[in-house]
Amino acid sequence: MKRLLYIYMVLGMMMTSCTLETSDNGNLDGMWLMQTVDTLSTGGTADVREQFISWSFQVHMMQLRHPKHILDFHFQHEGNLLILKDALIDDRMTGDPIVTDVEVLKEVGLSQLQDTFSIVSLDSENLDIANRQYRYHFRKN
Repeated sequence: MKRLLYIYMVLGMMMTSCTLETSDNGNLDGMWLMQTVDTLSTGGTADVREQFISWSFQVHMMQLRHPKHILDFHFQHEGNLLILKDALIDDRMTGDPIVTDVEVLKEVGLSQLQDTFSIVSLDSENLDIANRQYRYHFRKN
C-alpha cells in the first residue's frame, strides 16, 4: 500500500512541477518552404525554390532560414493576421543580437522591423501570406 501511495505522490509531483506550452496555431505550425514571391506593385513573380528559404512556426516563435541569415522572430497569429516582431540574428557566439537595422531584414525579403501579413490561404499543405509589398507562397515541408 505504501508503495502505491509513493507512486501516486511521485506522479502527482511530476504533473504539477512542469507545464507544457501548447500552441493554438493550427495548420500554421511546422516548417514551410518558400516557393514564389509576387511583387504586388509590378505583378512580377520570382521563383525562389532553389534558395531553400524556410519559415518554421512553433508556439510563438518563428525561425526564418535564408542563404544570407537565420533569424528568429516572435510572432502573433490572430485570425487571418500574422505579425512578425522582435527579430534576432541566430548567432549563439554573439548572443543572438537584436535586429535594429531594417537592412538586415531587407536582405531576407522583409521590409520592416515589425511586419503584419494577411493570411490569404492556409491549409495543411499550402500557405499564402501578403503584406503591403509582397505575396509569399509556401508549401509544407
